[in-house]
Amino acid sequence: MKRLLVILLVILLGMVVLGKTVTIEFWTLSLSPTFDDYIKAIIEDFEKNNPGIKVNWVDIPYSAAVEKLTAAIAARKAPDVVNLNTSWALDFIAQDALAALDEYIPESVRYVYWENLWNGTMVNGKSYAVPWYASIPIMMYNKELFERAGLDPEDPPQTWEEVTEAARIIKEMTGAYGLEPNIIALDELLLEGIPLVSEDGKKAAFNTPEAVKKLQWFQMLFTEDLMPRSLGGYVEGRQKYSAGQLAMYPAGLTMLKHIEVNSPDIYGVTDVSTYPLGKAKLVKVSLMNMAIPFTSKYKEEAAKFILWATSPYWQVKFSNYATIVPSTKIGLDTDPEFIKKAESGDLKAKAMIMASKAMRYGIDLNSHLVHKIPLDKYAEFRRILQEYWIAAIKGEYTAEEALRKAEEECNKLLEK
Repeated sequence: MKRLLVILLVILLGMVVLGKTVTIEFWTLSLSPTFDDYIKAIIEDFEKNNPGIKVNWVDIPYSAAVEKLTAAIAARKAPDVVNLNTSWALDFIAQDALAALDEYIPESVRYVYWENLWNGTMVNGKSYAVPWYASIPIMMYNKELFERAGLDPEDPPQTWEEVTEAARIIKEMTGAYGLEPNIIALDELLLEGIPLVSEDGKKAAFNTPEAVKKLQWFQMLFTEDLMPRSLGGYVEGRQKYSAGQLAMYPAGLTMLKHIEVNSPDIYGVTDVSTYPLGKAKLVKVSLMNMAIPFTSKYKEEAAKFILWATSPYWQVKFSNYATIVPSTKIGLDTDPEFIKKAESGDLKAKAMIMASKAMRYGIDLNSHLVHKIPLDKYAEFRRILQEYWIAAIKGEYTAEEALRKAEEECNKLLEK
Protein backbone atom coordinates (compact mmCIF):
# COMPACT_ATOMS: atom_id res chain seq x y z
CA MET A 1 0.00 0.00 0.00
CA LYS A 2 2.80 2.38 0.94
CA ARG A 3 4.50 1.66 -2.34
CA LEU A 4 1.31 2.47 -4.24
CA LEU A 5 0.96 5.76 -2.36
CA VAL A 6 4.56 6.67 -3.18
CA ILE A 7 3.94 5.95 -6.87
CA LEU A 8 0.76 8.07 -6.85
CA LEU A 9 2.61 10.90 -5.09
CA VAL A 10 5.37 10.85 -7.70
CA ILE A 11 2.76 10.94 -10.49
CA LEU A 12 0.91 13.84 -8.86
CA LEU A 13 4.12 15.78 -8.33
CA GLY A 14 5.00 15.17 -11.95
CA MET A 15 1.61 16.49 -13.01
CA VAL A 16 2.12 19.59 -10.89
CA VAL A 17 5.54 20.19 -12.45
CA LEU A 18 4.20 19.59 -15.95
CA GLY A 19 1.27 21.87 -15.28
CA LYS A 20 3.38 24.69 -13.87
CA THR A 21 2.74 28.07 -15.47
CA VAL A 22 5.73 30.02 -16.72
CA THR A 23 5.54 33.83 -16.72
CA ILE A 24 7.68 35.72 -19.21
CA GLU A 25 8.24 39.47 -19.17
CA PHE A 26 7.88 41.46 -22.40
CA TRP A 27 9.23 45.01 -22.81
CA THR A 28 8.07 47.42 -25.51
CA LEU A 29 9.18 50.98 -26.23
CA SER A 30 6.67 53.82 -25.82
CA LEU A 31 3.69 51.86 -27.17
CA SER A 32 1.41 52.39 -24.16
CA PRO A 33 -1.27 53.70 -23.83
CA THR A 34 -1.81 54.30 -27.56
CA PHE A 35 -1.58 50.64 -28.53
CA ASP A 36 -2.81 48.99 -25.33
CA ASP A 37 -5.73 47.27 -27.08
CA TYR A 38 -3.45 45.77 -29.72
CA ILE A 39 -0.73 44.48 -27.39
CA LYS A 40 -3.26 43.10 -24.92
CA ALA A 41 -5.07 41.30 -27.75
CA ILE A 42 -1.81 39.60 -28.82
CA ILE A 43 -1.09 38.51 -25.25
CA GLU A 44 -4.62 37.24 -24.65
CA ASP A 45 -4.58 35.24 -27.88
CA PHE A 46 -1.12 33.83 -27.15
CA GLU A 47 -2.02 32.79 -23.59
CA LYS A 48 -5.23 31.15 -24.81
CA ASN A 49 -3.27 29.03 -27.27
CA ASN A 50 -0.32 28.41 -24.92
CA PRO A 51 -1.96 27.64 -21.56
CA GLY A 52 1.33 27.02 -19.77
CA ILE A 53 2.73 30.50 -20.50
CA LYS A 54 1.71 33.88 -19.10
CA VAL A 55 3.02 37.19 -20.41
CA ASN A 56 3.72 40.21 -18.21
CA TRP A 57 3.87 43.28 -20.44
CA VAL A 58 5.96 46.30 -19.43
CA ASP A 59 6.19 49.42 -21.59
CA ILE A 60 9.21 51.66 -21.02
CA PRO A 61 10.07 55.10 -22.46
CA TYR A 62 11.99 54.94 -25.73
CA SER A 63 14.48 57.51 -24.45
CA ALA A 64 15.37 55.37 -21.44
CA ALA A 65 15.43 51.97 -23.16
CA VAL A 66 19.18 51.42 -23.46
CA GLU A 67 19.92 52.57 -19.92
CA LYS A 68 17.14 50.48 -18.37
CA LEU A 69 17.94 47.34 -20.33
CA THR A 70 21.67 47.63 -19.63
CA ALA A 71 20.98 47.94 -15.91
CA ALA A 72 18.46 45.10 -15.94
CA ILE A 73 20.87 42.74 -17.72
CA ALA A 74 23.69 43.62 -15.31
CA ALA A 75 21.37 42.86 -12.37
CA ARG A 76 20.15 39.69 -14.12
CA LYS A 77 16.61 41.06 -13.98
CA ALA A 78 16.14 41.67 -17.69
CA PRO A 79 12.91 40.82 -19.50
CA ASP A 80 12.55 37.61 -21.46
CA VAL A 81 11.54 39.47 -24.63
CA VAL A 82 12.58 43.01 -25.52
CA ASN A 83 11.67 45.36 -28.37
CA LEU A 84 14.81 46.99 -29.90
CA ASN A 85 15.66 48.91 -33.04
CA THR A 86 18.38 47.39 -35.20
CA SER A 87 21.23 49.63 -34.00
CA TRP A 88 20.53 48.91 -30.34
CA ALA A 89 20.14 45.20 -31.01
CA LEU A 90 23.58 45.09 -32.62
CA ASP A 91 25.11 47.04 -29.74
CA PHE A 92 23.74 44.51 -27.24
CA ILE A 93 24.84 41.61 -29.45
CA ALA A 94 28.38 43.03 -29.42
CA GLN A 95 28.24 42.94 -25.60
CA ASP A 96 27.07 39.29 -25.64
CA ALA A 97 23.88 40.50 -23.97
CA LEU A 98 21.38 38.85 -26.35
CA ALA A 99 20.77 35.15 -26.88
CA ALA A 100 21.22 33.55 -30.29
CA LEU A 101 17.81 32.33 -31.43
CA ASP A 102 18.80 29.46 -33.73
CA GLU A 103 18.37 26.85 -31.00
CA TYR A 104 14.79 27.96 -30.37
CA ILE A 105 13.53 29.01 -33.81
CA PRO A 106 13.48 26.68 -36.84
CA GLU A 107 15.56 27.91 -39.77
CA SER A 108 12.51 27.75 -42.05
CA VAL A 109 10.81 30.46 -39.99
CA ARG A 110 13.18 33.16 -41.22
CA TYR A 111 11.68 32.89 -44.72
CA VAL A 112 8.43 34.32 -43.38
CA TYR A 113 10.25 37.67 -43.11
CA TRP A 114 12.03 39.78 -45.74
CA GLU A 115 15.61 38.54 -46.01
CA ASN A 116 17.34 41.93 -45.76
CA LEU A 117 15.51 42.67 -42.52
CA TRP A 118 16.19 39.31 -40.91
CA ASN A 119 19.87 39.47 -41.89
CA GLY A 120 20.24 42.91 -40.29
CA THR A 121 20.77 41.32 -36.87
CA MET A 122 22.63 38.17 -37.93
CA VAL A 123 26.19 38.01 -36.61
CA ASN A 124 28.67 35.26 -37.48
CA GLY A 125 25.89 33.24 -39.05
CA LYS A 126 23.66 33.37 -35.95
CA SER A 127 20.25 35.05 -35.65
CA TYR A 128 19.74 37.32 -32.65
CA ALA A 129 16.44 39.10 -33.35
CA VAL A 130 13.19 38.74 -35.25
CA PRO A 131 11.94 41.69 -37.35
CA TRP A 132 8.75 43.31 -36.12
CA TYR A 133 7.16 46.52 -37.42
CA ALA A 134 8.71 48.97 -39.88
CA SER A 135 8.41 52.36 -41.51
CA ILE A 136 9.40 52.93 -45.14
CA PRO A 137 9.17 56.12 -47.25
CA ILE A 138 6.82 56.81 -50.13
CA MET A 139 6.57 59.69 -52.59
CA MET A 140 3.71 62.11 -51.98
CA TYR A 141 2.89 64.50 -54.78
CA ASN A 142 0.54 67.39 -55.44
CA LYS A 143 -1.81 66.49 -58.34
CA GLU A 144 -2.88 70.09 -58.78
CA LEU A 145 0.70 71.28 -59.37
CA PHE A 146 1.21 68.40 -61.80
CA GLU A 147 -1.86 69.46 -63.78
CA ARG A 148 -0.81 73.12 -63.83
CA ALA A 149 2.57 72.04 -65.19
CA GLY A 150 0.92 69.97 -67.92
CA LEU A 151 2.00 66.66 -66.35
CA ASP A 152 -0.24 63.63 -65.98
CA PRO A 153 -1.05 63.20 -62.27
CA GLU A 154 -2.02 59.59 -62.97
CA ASP A 155 1.49 58.85 -64.24
CA PRO A 156 3.93 60.07 -61.57
CA PRO A 157 7.73 59.72 -61.88
CA GLN A 158 9.11 56.29 -61.00
CA THR A 159 12.86 56.94 -61.20
CA TRP A 160 15.09 59.76 -59.97
CA GLU A 161 15.74 60.72 -63.60
CA GLU A 162 12.00 61.12 -64.14
CA VAL A 163 11.70 63.03 -60.86
CA THR A 164 14.38 65.46 -62.09
CA GLU A 165 12.64 66.07 -65.41
CA ALA A 166 9.26 66.57 -63.71
CA ALA A 167 10.85 69.00 -61.23
CA ARG A 168 12.24 71.11 -64.06
CA ILE A 169 8.87 71.34 -65.79
CA ILE A 170 7.04 72.12 -62.54
CA LYS A 171 9.50 74.87 -61.65
CA GLU A 172 9.24 76.45 -65.07
CA MET A 173 5.46 76.23 -65.34
CA THR A 174 4.35 76.92 -61.75
CA GLY A 175 7.29 78.40 -59.86
CA ALA A 176 6.94 75.72 -57.17
CA TYR A 177 9.85 73.58 -56.07
CA GLY A 178 9.96 70.11 -57.55
CA LEU A 179 11.09 68.20 -54.46
CA GLU A 180 12.71 68.46 -51.04
CA PRO A 181 14.91 65.46 -50.27
CA ASN A 182 16.13 64.74 -46.76
CA ILE A 183 19.83 64.61 -47.58
CA ILE A 184 21.93 62.11 -45.62
CA ALA A 185 25.18 61.42 -47.45
CA LEU A 186 25.76 57.93 -46.01
CA ASP A 187 22.29 56.81 -47.00
CA GLU A 188 22.53 58.26 -50.50
CA LEU A 189 25.72 56.33 -51.17
CA LEU A 190 24.46 53.03 -49.75
CA LEU A 191 21.24 53.28 -51.76
CA GLU A 192 23.37 53.56 -54.89
CA GLY A 193 25.32 50.45 -53.91
CA ILE A 194 28.48 52.41 -53.09
CA PRO A 195 30.50 50.91 -50.19
CA LEU A 196 31.53 53.30 -47.43
CA VAL A 197 34.60 51.44 -46.17
CA SER A 198 36.85 48.59 -47.22
CA GLU A 199 35.96 45.06 -46.17
CA ASP A 200 38.30 45.26 -43.17
CA GLY A 201 36.86 48.65 -42.16
CA LYS A 202 40.27 50.34 -42.23
CA LYS A 203 39.94 52.53 -45.35
CA ALA A 204 37.26 54.80 -46.77
CA ALA A 205 35.87 53.39 -50.02
CA PHE A 206 33.20 55.89 -51.04
CA ASN A 207 35.28 58.11 -53.35
CA THR A 208 34.16 56.55 -56.64
CA PRO A 209 32.90 57.85 -60.00
CA GLU A 210 29.39 56.74 -58.97
CA ALA A 211 29.61 58.82 -55.79
CA VAL A 212 30.78 61.84 -57.79
CA LYS A 213 27.81 61.44 -60.11
CA LYS A 214 25.34 61.24 -57.22
CA LEU A 215 26.76 64.32 -55.54
CA GLN A 216 26.70 66.22 -58.85
CA TRP A 217 23.01 65.37 -59.15
CA PHE A 218 22.32 67.13 -55.86
CA GLN A 219 24.47 70.07 -56.98
CA MET A 220 22.37 70.32 -60.13
CA LEU A 221 19.12 70.37 -58.12
CA PHE A 222 20.56 73.17 -55.98
CA THR A 223 22.03 75.20 -58.87
CA GLU A 224 18.85 74.97 -60.96
CA ASP A 225 16.73 75.88 -57.92
CA LEU A 226 14.70 72.70 -58.21
CA MET A 227 14.84 72.17 -54.46
CA PRO A 228 14.87 74.77 -51.64
CA ARG A 229 18.38 76.12 -51.14
CA SER A 230 18.01 76.10 -47.37
CA LEU A 231 18.28 72.27 -47.55
CA GLY A 232 15.77 71.96 -44.74
CA GLY A 233 14.95 68.29 -45.26
CA TYR A 234 11.85 66.66 -43.78
CA VAL A 235 10.71 69.55 -41.61
CA GLU A 236 10.95 72.23 -44.28
CA GLY A 237 9.60 69.79 -46.84
CA ARG A 238 6.51 69.23 -44.72
CA GLN A 239 6.01 72.97 -44.33
CA LYS A 240 6.38 73.75 -48.03
CA TYR A 241 4.32 70.76 -49.16
CA SER A 242 1.56 71.70 -46.72
CA ALA A 243 1.60 75.23 -48.15
CA GLY A 244 1.32 74.04 -51.77
CA GLN A 245 4.86 75.22 -52.58
CA LEU A 246 6.36 71.77 -53.17
CA ALA A 247 5.28 69.25 -55.80
CA MET A 248 6.95 66.02 -54.63
CA TYR A 249 7.71 65.10 -51.05
CA PRO A 250 9.56 61.84 -50.27
CA ALA A 251 8.75 60.98 -46.66
CA GLY A 252 7.36 58.37 -44.29
CA LEU A 253 3.73 57.37 -43.88
CA THR A 254 3.34 59.43 -40.69
CA MET A 255 3.90 62.60 -42.73
CA LEU A 256 0.88 61.74 -44.87
CA LYS A 257 -1.24 61.56 -41.73
CA HIS A 258 0.20 64.88 -40.53
CA ILE A 259 -0.80 66.56 -43.78
CA GLU A 260 -4.30 65.08 -43.60
CA VAL A 261 -4.82 66.53 -40.11
CA ASN A 262 -3.09 69.89 -40.52
CA SER A 263 -3.52 70.70 -44.23
CA PRO A 264 -6.76 69.06 -45.40
CA ASP A 265 -6.93 71.13 -48.60
CA ILE A 266 -3.48 69.92 -49.70
CA TYR A 267 -4.33 66.38 -48.61
CA GLY A 268 -7.32 66.59 -50.94
CA VAL A 269 -5.05 67.10 -53.97
CA THR A 270 -2.39 64.63 -52.83
CA ASP A 271 -1.65 61.25 -54.34
CA VAL A 272 1.12 58.77 -53.61
CA SER A 273 3.69 56.81 -55.57
CA THR A 274 6.50 54.41 -54.76
CA TYR A 275 9.81 55.75 -53.51
CA PRO A 276 12.23 55.83 -56.50
CA LEU A 277 15.00 53.24 -56.39
CA GLY A 278 18.72 53.84 -56.81
CA LYS A 279 21.15 51.43 -58.45
CA ALA A 280 21.21 49.14 -55.42
CA LYS A 281 17.42 48.64 -55.67
CA LEU A 282 17.05 49.34 -51.96
CA VAL A 283 14.82 51.57 -49.82
CA LYS A 284 15.75 52.72 -46.33
CA VAL A 285 13.64 51.17 -43.58
CA SER A 286 13.35 52.05 -39.90
CA LEU A 287 12.84 48.71 -38.19
CA MET A 288 11.87 47.42 -34.77
CA ASN A 289 12.81 43.90 -33.70
CA MET A 290 12.19 41.48 -30.84
CA ALA A 291 15.07 39.78 -29.04
CA ILE A 292 15.81 37.64 -25.98
CA PRO A 293 18.36 38.84 -23.38
CA PHE A 294 20.86 36.13 -22.53
CA THR A 295 19.75 36.18 -18.88
CA SER A 296 16.25 34.85 -19.69
CA LYS A 297 15.42 31.57 -17.94
CA TYR A 298 12.61 30.89 -20.39
CA LYS A 299 14.16 31.29 -23.82
CA GLU A 300 12.03 28.61 -25.47
CA GLU A 301 8.80 30.19 -24.20
CA ALA A 302 10.09 33.66 -25.13
CA ALA A 303 10.84 32.49 -28.68
CA LYS A 304 7.31 31.10 -28.99
CA PHE A 305 5.88 34.46 -27.99
CA ILE A 306 8.14 36.36 -30.39
CA LEU A 307 7.02 34.25 -33.34
CA TRP A 308 3.39 34.68 -32.31
CA ALA A 309 3.59 38.46 -31.92
CA THR A 310 5.57 39.01 -35.14
CA SER A 311 3.51 36.60 -37.24
CA PRO A 312 1.98 37.96 -40.46
CA TYR A 313 -1.49 37.92 -38.88
CA TRP A 314 -0.58 40.13 -35.94
CA GLN A 315 1.72 42.39 -37.95
CA VAL A 316 -1.07 43.10 -40.45
CA LYS A 317 -3.39 43.79 -37.51
CA PHE A 318 -0.90 46.32 -36.12
CA SER A 319 -1.19 48.33 -39.34
CA ASN A 320 -4.85 48.91 -38.45
CA TYR A 321 -3.68 50.72 -35.32
CA ALA A 322 -0.56 52.53 -36.57
CA THR A 323 0.93 53.88 -39.79
CA ILE A 324 3.52 51.09 -39.97
CA VAL A 325 3.96 48.11 -42.28
CA PRO A 326 4.80 44.43 -41.63
CA SER A 327 8.28 43.00 -41.92
CA THR A 328 6.75 39.76 -43.21
CA LYS A 329 6.38 38.74 -46.85
CA ILE A 330 2.64 38.41 -46.30
CA GLY A 331 1.78 42.09 -46.20
CA LEU A 332 -1.06 44.56 -46.46
CA ASP A 333 -1.60 43.81 -50.15
CA THR A 334 -3.09 40.46 -49.06
CA ASP A 335 -5.47 41.91 -46.47
CA PRO A 336 -9.10 42.24 -47.68
CA GLU A 337 -9.82 45.18 -45.37
CA PHE A 338 -6.89 47.26 -46.62
CA ILE A 339 -7.63 46.35 -50.23
CA LYS A 340 -11.27 47.38 -49.81
CA LYS A 341 -10.28 50.70 -48.23
CA ALA A 342 -7.78 51.47 -50.98
CA GLU A 343 -10.28 50.61 -53.73
CA SER A 344 -12.83 52.92 -52.12
CA GLY A 345 -10.41 55.87 -52.38
CA ASP A 346 -8.76 55.79 -48.94
CA LEU A 347 -5.39 57.42 -49.67
CA LYS A 348 -3.75 56.22 -46.44
CA ALA A 349 -4.70 52.62 -47.20
CA LYS A 350 -3.36 52.99 -50.75
CA ALA A 351 -0.10 54.42 -49.41
CA MET A 352 0.29 51.68 -46.80
CA ILE A 353 -0.31 48.90 -49.34
CA MET A 354 2.23 50.55 -51.64
CA ALA A 355 4.72 50.81 -48.77
CA SER A 356 4.11 47.20 -47.76
CA LYS A 357 4.86 45.99 -51.30
CA ALA A 358 8.06 48.06 -51.30
CA MET A 359 9.33 46.19 -48.25
CA ARG A 360 10.87 43.65 -50.61
CA TYR A 361 13.50 46.38 -51.25
CA GLY A 362 13.72 47.45 -47.62
CA ILE A 363 16.96 47.52 -45.67
CA ASP A 364 17.91 49.09 -42.35
CA LEU A 365 20.89 51.26 -43.24
CA ASN A 366 21.63 51.80 -39.55
CA SER A 367 22.80 48.21 -39.29
CA HIS A 368 26.55 47.89 -38.83
CA LEU A 369 26.33 44.84 -41.07
CA VAL A 370 25.21 47.19 -43.88
CA HIS A 371 27.39 50.28 -43.45
CA LYS A 372 30.38 48.33 -41.97
CA ILE A 373 31.89 51.42 -40.36
CA PRO A 374 33.53 50.58 -37.00
CA LEU A 375 30.91 51.41 -34.38
CA ASP A 376 33.23 53.60 -32.30
CA LYS A 377 33.95 55.74 -35.37
CA TYR A 378 30.51 55.76 -36.98
CA ALA A 379 29.24 59.11 -35.67
CA GLU A 380 32.40 61.01 -36.64
CA PHE A 381 32.64 59.29 -40.03
CA ARG A 382 29.03 60.25 -40.72
CA ARG A 383 29.65 63.87 -39.64
CA ILE A 384 32.73 64.29 -41.85
CA LEU A 385 31.06 62.95 -44.96
CA GLN A 386 27.84 64.88 -44.33
CA GLU A 387 29.62 68.21 -43.90
CA TYR A 388 31.62 67.92 -47.11
CA TRP A 389 28.57 66.60 -49.00
CA ILE A 390 26.41 69.58 -47.99
CA ALA A 391 29.25 72.05 -48.59
CA ALA A 392 29.66 70.69 -52.12
CA ILE A 393 25.93 70.99 -52.81
CA LYS A 394 26.14 74.66 -51.79
CA GLY A 395 29.01 75.18 -54.25
CA GLU A 396 31.89 75.43 -51.79
CA TYR A 397 33.66 72.48 -53.44
CA THR A 398 33.39 70.50 -56.63
CA ALA A 399 32.04 66.98 -56.12
CA GLU A 400 35.52 65.57 -56.71
CA GLU A 401 37.13 67.94 -54.18
CA ALA A 402 34.53 67.25 -51.49
CA LEU A 403 34.80 63.48 -51.77
CA ARG A 404 38.58 63.59 -51.81
CA LYS A 405 38.73 65.76 -48.70
CA ALA A 406 36.13 63.62 -46.93
CA GLU A 407 38.07 60.50 -47.90
CA GLU A 408 41.30 61.92 -46.46
CA GLU A 409 39.70 62.86 -43.15
CA CYS A 410 37.81 59.58 -42.84
CA ASN A 411 41.03 57.63 -43.48
CA LYS A 412 42.76 59.55 -40.68
CA LEU A 413 39.83 58.69 -38.44
CA LEU A 414 39.92 54.99 -39.33
CA GLU A 415 43.67 54.83 -38.69
CA LYS A 416 43.29 55.91 -35.06
